[in-house]
Amino acid sequence: MFLIPITLLALRLVTDPPVAENTSVRDAMVQANTIVQNNRARASIATIGKSWTGQPIELITLSESLIDAEKKPAILLVSGLDGSRPSSVAIAVAAIKKLLETPEILKKNTFYVIPCANPDVFLDTFMKSDGRANRNARPVDEDRDGRIDEDPPSDINGDGAITMMRRLNPPVNDPPTHLADPGEPRLLRIPDTTKDQRAIYTLYTEGLDSDHDGLIAEDDIGGVDIDRNFPHLWPEFNPSAGQFQLSEPESQSLVKFVLEHPRIVGALVIGRWDNLVKTPDSKARDVTGKTPIALDSGDTATWEEMGRKWRELSGQSRSTECDPSGSLALWLYAHRGIPTFATQAWGRPDPSPVAAALVDPAALVVAAALVDPAALVDPAAPVDPAAPVVAAAPATPAPPVVIPADEEAAGWLVWSDRDQAGRGFLPWTPFNHPTLGPVEIGGFRTGFRSNPPPSEIPKIADAVATFLSELAKRQPKISLCKLTSKLTAPGIYEIEAEIVNDGWLPTVTEMGRINHQPVPIIVRISTPKDRILSGQRMTIVDGLTGAGGRKSFRWLVQSSSSEPIILEANWKPSGTYRASITGEKVTLPSEVIP
Repeated sequence: MFLIPITLLALRLVTDPPVAENTSVRDAMVQANTIVQNNRARASIATIGKSWTGQPIELITLSESLIDAEKKPAILLVSGLDGSRPSSVAIAVAAIKKLLETPEILKKNTFYVIPCANPDVFLDTFMKSDGRANRNARPVDEDRDGRIDEDPPSDINGDGAITMMRRLNPPVNDPPTHLADPGEPRLLRIPDTTKDQRAIYTLYTEGLDSDHDGLIAEDDIGGVDIDRNFPHLWPEFNPSAGQFQLSEPESQSLVKFVLEHPRIVGALVIGRWDNLVKTPDSKARDVTGKTPIALDSGDTATWEEMGRKWRELSGQSRSTECDPSGSLALWLYAHRGIPTFATQAWGRPDPSPVAAALVDPAALVVAAALVDPAALVDPAAPVDPAAPVVAAAPATPAPPVVIPADEEAAGWLVWSDRDQAGRGFLPWTPFNHPTLGPVEIGGFRTGFRSNPPPSEIPKIADAVATFLSELAKRQPKISLCKLTSKLTAPGIYEIEAEIVNDGWLPTVTEMGRINHQPVPIIVRISTPKDRILSGQRMTIVDGLTGAGGRKSFRWLVQSSSSEPIILEANWKPSGTYRASITGEKVTLPSEVIP
């Protein structure tokens, strides 16, 4: 076991303190180190690589016996890829603690946890742009002007957050693009010209034109987005995706680790992509029309069931749309054939209902009277027959309800207002910009919509740990069965057998099978090739479906009644299943050989 001192002491909170004050990456990694030191028999920490700035990428291994950890099927958890989600690191560390509290799950499985896969993005010296970047610290000239990282976003009004700037009625050389949403004036939307809506604002990230090129905050600090740098559907024309696939030390380290650990049978990635709350569309294809973007139709049923399980455990019902191209989760799924699930771990919650105690009953009566004057009449009062009959005034029609164009953002505003005392959104405030002139600065706080309140982290971590345990319980389980040997002629035996996947998950995803990248099942019979009359001495099976997927084999071999024949089925994640045949006597495998 290797104990590596935690060196991410320069890590800091990326979101604004009122939103996620207890999700400091630094504190989470220190806590991880403490957990490992208190559980040395079942937990270890080691460095699997370094970031662009030399920060360690640390791996925590959990197993009942660390000596045998690499001999057992493994489940992988990766977090800390996305700079706007420091809470993912805290969630992963809390999940480690939860897994160690259930030692029975560690008897048959190993868990690999990489809590902070992109450490650069959380560095103090790097996070001058308030955590907006998801990229490492490699210098990149985003605006192609020959200078690097010279024009990042900045907190120019000194309110402690970097939000957005809107400019009302801009000049001709800066045409407007947005208007205030009629359904929620705090939000901006692109006008619908069919409804005669007119743009009146231009929109910018808060900052300055530091390089005097006429553009605002267009060359941020860093870098390459690590979760865009993996091979599957790598977005080559995206400047933040890297100069080439796996160009970055962080992505290289993750790929190297996975390739060196072929016993990984399932994975969960906490980041900005989700494929659990909403099952990806299996019909969506890339520009060739051949490659599924996120999910092959043959894997849909698996994802639907695991998505149902995640929603049940976490209570999460919403997630944000995200393009997964070039992501770690897609590479694991498509290129390695590992059932890999992705979660944002946090989605927009339902706001609390408006408390009845806050509503003045008298105000309700007055409001009703504004619509119908008869509402002020006491129905229990006696009626004067001599009183003249006055026709009731026609009711004033209620104004039409205008739905905001971005219902998701509007929902976050309601939750911020009702449950977070409005802390999630900074009101638009006038500011005199040095080059733009009068503007308003405001908008959602960075990280507000991607990080849960600290009080929610234990619950989410429990859901993550239970989901990982569920993956372990549903892992593929290969066995040899229906093994028979029959004498069909003097010295000729007919041997039949089946290999079966008794686990719920497939041994390889359908996408992995298409890419010819799975870890195959290899079936061998020990009889020399020149004495095998029918059948193959070695057969490669590219995979078995879950819940009873099987493949049958038949051999005709020349053998004596006393000659032992060994039949093996080898699958690296779980080992070798071996049976012995002597004449017509069959000895089924009693154990798996790692």
